[in-house]
Amino acid sequence: MTDERGSKTVDDGCSRPTPCTRTSSTNSHDVSSSSADSYHRLSVAHLLVASVLFLGALLAVNEHTHSYSRSDTAGSSDNAATIRRRTTMRTNNLKRRMKKHAHRNDEPVHLLYSSDERSLSGVEASIRSVIAHASEDVVFHFVGDRPLDRMPFVKFYNIAEVVDKYAVADFVNTHHRHNGNDREGINLNQNLPNYVRFVMDDLLPDVKKAVWIDSDTIVKCDVVELVRNVLLDDGNNDDYVLAAVPVFTPPTGLYEEDRNGDPFPDWGIEISFNAGVYVVHLDRWREQNVSDKIRDLALRNRKYRYYQMGSQPPLVLTIGEKFEQLPLSWNVKMKTVDERDDMSVEDACVLHWSGPLKPWDGNGKHLEEWLPYHVKSVEESSDEEEDEQ
Repeated sequence: MTDERGSKTVDDGCSRPTPCTRTSSTNSHDVSSSSADSYHRLSVAHLLVASVLFLGALLAVNEHTHSYSRSDTAGSSDNAATIRRRTTMRTNNLKRRMKKHAHRNDEPVHLLYSSDERSLSGVEASIRSVIAHASEDVVFHFVGDRPLDRMPFVKFYNIAEVVDKYAVADFVNTHHRHNGNDREGINLNQNLPNYVRFVMDDLLPDVKKAVWIDSDTIVKCDVVELVRNVLLDDGNNDDYVLAAVPVFTPPTGLYEEDRNGDPFPDWGIEISFNAGVYVVHLDRWREQNVSDKIRDLALRNRKYRYYQMGSQPPLVLTIGEKFEQLPLSWNVKMKTVDERDDMSVEDACVLHWSGPLKPWDGNGKHLEEWLPYHVKSVEESSDEEEDEQ
């Protein structure tokens, strides 16, 4: 008969694998010493042979198991070990991330755009670029004259209603200003969509953090990771309400003296920022009544004329230097990028066509970076065809 390992055994109670030798108890005492030595040598030999046979059987079983596991991975010890290693690695990574970011509340990331009719194609291109590089779904908000027809997923707010409900006109700089190409004689300081940024806290009452982003931008990095890793409630600079790319100069667009020729006091700001792209902690903004402070400054500017531009100066003057500095790549101006030694188009996370030359007008540098996001995607075209049917 055979045992469970496939080795032969005998029926006389010998528990060793064959060959197995037993001697009769009746003549065991008559065996000579030489016979005894031969017996022991034979027994050892038999044991060695049996061991070799046993190991061979194990190898055969193991090979059979491996052959079977190649067609059915459920029985593979190699696959199981790999899965265990991967699971352990991922679990440890998750634990490290949870420990590192235990203080974070990973709510959805919100982006707010606001523009007039002339800049709609810019808003759409910027949104497409965000989607192309975001690691998670992003919630988009748009304030304008009409919804973005090709983007029904964007939450729309009518600009007239927003202006009336939240007294946006209070922030307007009543002093006239035109840009380089005069853009049809438009007074840029009267462009109401620019001032919507100052009522984000009321417009998004249940949102903790959001991104304000101008319509003349293309985003080439993951905005989700950006928002999740700035303005953290970790005990460091918990009073900062804003994160932006620093500009290592005092604010621009300020008057040096009032209408009577008397000099204004120094604002004490040596590091400012560009307001075209920034993350705002709306809870802190509300707690510190930042909107009211900006409104007060804007109303006083009408009398004393502190600054000549629209939405940039009152925000910079109110925030001062108390803002979290983002990497320089998150707001790269196209009009000066080719002159910089510390930044290139390839390294930029946000391309910003600030100034009078706009890509949707066919103007500005590096239009090749903007045009791919201007063309309607296949999905959007398909959606339109389905709607027409």
